[in-house]
Amino acid sequence: MGHLTIRIGSALILLLAIIGSSLAGTWDYNPGQEAVKHRNDVTSDVTGTGYVMEYVKVNTNNLSMLEYNHGSGSMDFADILYDEQKTTSNTIYWIDYTTGAWTKGNAGPNSAITYTRQYDNVQAPIAFAYGTGYYAANPVIYNSLIKDKNVANSYQESASMHRQVEYARALKGDIAIDINCTAPTATASGKGSISMKIDDEVTQGTLHVGEFLGMPMYKENMPKYGASGTYKSKNGYKQGIKDPIIMIDTDYIGDFSVQKTMKIDIVKYGPSWMEDWLPCCSGGFFDIPSYNFDKERGSQKGIFDCTCRNESIKTFKPAWNTSMAQFPTAKYQYKP
Repeated sequence: MGHLTIRIGSALILLLAIIGSSLAGTWDYNPGQEAVKHRNDVTSDVTGTGYVMEYVKVNTNNLSMLEYNHGSGSMDFADILYDEQKTTSNTIYWIDYTTGAWTKGNAGPNSAITYTRQYDNVQAPIAFAYGTGYYAANPVIYNSLIKDKNVANSYQESASMHRQVEYARALKGDIAIDINCTAPTATASGKGSISMKIDDEVTQGTLHVGEFLGMPMYKENMPKYGASGTYKSKNGYKQGIKDPIIMIDTDYIGDFSVQKTMKIDIVKYGPSWMEDWLPCCSGGFFDIPSYNFDKERGSQKGIFDCTCRNESIKTFKPAWNTSMAQFPTAKYQYKP
């Protein structure tokens, strides 16, 4: 039953990761999350005996991370959380190499989430007497097996990673999550990355680890939501689930020690940028792309083919010794 439950939970996570996430083009953000510029830092260090329940979920406009755990017994854990929406927009301008015209585009905001956690928890039933009334004589008994779940989503990359421990008598180890979404600029490529490092010792429990990289949708750029908020798509949504690029689905039931590292890096290439004016690594001014060079660049042409220089030398008073003049000399001047 535990095995089935974990697989069903994993399928739901993958569905949530794909809805609105494996879309390429215009819609490639965390559904419903605005790009609100912020930075969040949280640290905790907890030791005690009793019952614990924690729910931590953070979102940027293109990333999300979930930590959820509960259990009773002897608890000893510490964690560090950082999430930041670095920019709310990223409008870039570049010169299209094929047309020579200035082009404007939005490459998307930048954000990052990192999370690390260490834990050494042993499950046991715990009785707790509330107040002085009935529950003082009849303590409440907490007898919860250990559950610990982590989900990391990178929506632009259509990527999701999932780790879940359930029904455990004891859990010891650590986990590290790092998600980064850096948009390209006019002159540099961006980067999308998601990683999860796991080191778990599970006693009499179940451990599921999954990784997913969806196939981008082919024909649709914008999602269409029905009245109930469900996503509707004729082919793209199904395609993203049916033919994933990466699909890892692993389950361990019993007593296991598992170390696993998963990481996906994706380059977000910047626009095709025209070389700087007068590039030194090619033909210079006369290699500037143009459909009609003489018409578009004619007013500057004389500067670079030495016409202006030669004319100036002829009219210079007193006469100028051209052998001492600066380059370009006849040897270097442009000759069509």
